[in-house]
Amino acid sequence: MGLLAPLALIWLVPLAGAVILLYLLKLKRKEKLVSSVLLWRQAIQDVQANAPFQKLRKNLLLFIQLGVLLLAVAALARPFARAMGLTGQNIVLIIDSSASMKATDVGRSRFEEAKRLALSTVDRMGHRDSMLVITASSKTRVVSSFTTDKRALAAAISALEPRDARANLRQAMVLALSLVAKKRNPQIVLISDGGFAPVTDIRLGQAKVNFIRIGKRSDNIGLIALDARGTLSGAQQVFIGVRNFSKRKRDFNLEVYLNDQLLDIREESLEPGALKQEILSGLPEAGGRVKAKLDISDDLSADNVGNVYLTPPKRLSVLLVTKGNLFLERAFNLNPRTQVTKAAEPPADISHYDIAVFDGVRPPDRLPPGGYLLINTDCRAAPAHPAGAVSRPSIADWSKKHPATAFVDFSNLHVGGAKALTLGSWGQELVECEGGTIAAAGESECRRFVVLGWDLLESDFPLRVGFPIFITNCIEWLGGTNGEAANLAVRTGEIVPIDTQGQREVTVKDPSGESAKLSGTGASVYFDGTDRAGVYKVKVGRKEREFACNLLAPDESDTTPRGKIELGERRVAGTTGGIRTNREFWRVILLALLALVTFEWYAFHRRLV
Repeated sequence: MGLLAPLALIWLVPLAGAVILLYLLKLKRKEKLVSSVLLWRQAIQDVQANAPFQKLRKNLLLFIQLGVLLLAVAALARPFARAMGLTGQNIVLIIDSSASMKATDVGRSRFEEAKRLALSTVDRMGHRDSMLVITASSKTRVVSSFTTDKRALAAAISALEPRDARANLRQAMVLALSLVAKKRNPQIVLISDGGFAPVTDIRLGQAKVNFIRIGKRSDNIGLIALDARGTLSGAQQVFIGVRNFSKRKRDFNLEVYLNDQLLDIREESLEPGALKQEILSGLPEAGGRVKAKLDISDDLSADNVGNVYLTPPKRLSVLLVTKGNLFLERAFNLNPRTQVTKAAEPPADISHYDIAVFDGVRPPDRLPPGGYLLINTDCRAAPAHPAGAVSRPSIADWSKKHPATAFVDFSNLHVGGAKALTLGSWGQELVECEGGTIAAAGESECRRFVVLGWDLLESDFPLRVGFPIFITNCIEWLGGTNGEAANLAVRTGEIVPIDTQGQREVTVKDPSGESAKLSGTGASVYFDGTDRAGVYKVKVGRKEREFACNLLAPDESDTTPRGKIELGERRVAGTTGGIRTNREFWRVILLALLALVTFEWYAFHRRLV
């Protein structure tokens, strides 16, 4: 119990004093002439009665009026008590449905506990409150629009299911803030374990935010990395990364399957917070699906299994059109998967080459599908075109995520002269200098391009360690081999392109057995229902294929509940067991005041005093 405006009680002293003073004062009577001295005694009594003050006597009206003043001042002081429930009129309820909410450290899954608290929040809504429900995973979903119907809200919440993807809370908060921007008394209620990065680039404005925290501990071991890649010799390797997110040492078995047949079992032991990396070599070149499984009982099972695909080595035919570049020729010939054909001029037909390299030689304007490396030259079909010249460019930045420039260090690269590139609508910057972009890439209409805006022989790039890595990256990306592997294994929540092969309808069956039909007229359709970890079956016409979705998210595998979250300019502390709010009683006090005033009128007119 407390007062929101305790200083208002000070008004009780002067106001009550004024009322009491009125009862101490006596009415001054008028003088009258009398005809007999027998009335002197009565006159003396009148004089006494006309004294300015008298002894305060018991009076019901006095007590009633003092009570009215007390209630009025108490209402101004706004007394309140802490209680469970909501006081806002427009509420957005955000329920975290990401993978970490499947943790079972609360006796059941965190998501089931979140649904219980959400239903309890709905039950405590006031009769004037309106609520909208949102789920936050890799995608934000509005499951119930603003309504005062508690039954509709409860039905929508009860039907919710968690996902195996990361939480995109920023997207959910931006949507919630836009929905309550112009509404009265906006409130946002977030039910989550706090397993997401701080959301700092938003403004909460006048919205009140409540964070209900779910979870007790983090006792989990998870796969955080899983990848497959062929070596230069043609052998296949699988990389596996495992981390212990619990506060105790855990022993477990790492099981490896090839096409669902047990291939290897390794006994592992991890200290708290430790990371274990395993590399599996000697895998068959024929390809197949490799499944890594952690045989352990922990709080979260979604990160205990992952799948990755081995792609058979593919021989690539490379056309090298150059006036003479020994460094470039040797870099391509070092790769055992490439068969290089050298020419001084472009041949009439280049359609049977997987990759075509044009070093200082202009390629044809019309190019067939394939991969193209353009060095110090231009082409109408390219994603970037030379503009102005840049003398001795100083490298400012480069892309670390693009497959062509991954693991390549362009810092301190010395270039005598380059041409700044103007990017087209589908171009992507690879290397930037103070004068603009000098390397770019792009993919469109079954063609991939890497464009360099300088002559390799006028730079020290061929002498650097990163040069053969760059050429190998270009071979992998332009030849389409790493793209095939990437499309076979993705992270949950990502969009997967599916080649329609001329068919208008594609059927995708997820790990739970649910099917989705996609239709389109282009060369590819895009499937975004990848929020369950496991193997997906794709049927295109009579052909069938599959791809896998893996969680591989350390922020979800770390199931430690957060006590505070950062939202915009605020740090919001979490509460457990529901929302506690201030229940004010000034309306009840005003009703009591009105009743007391009514009784005073009745008492005065009925001469009860």
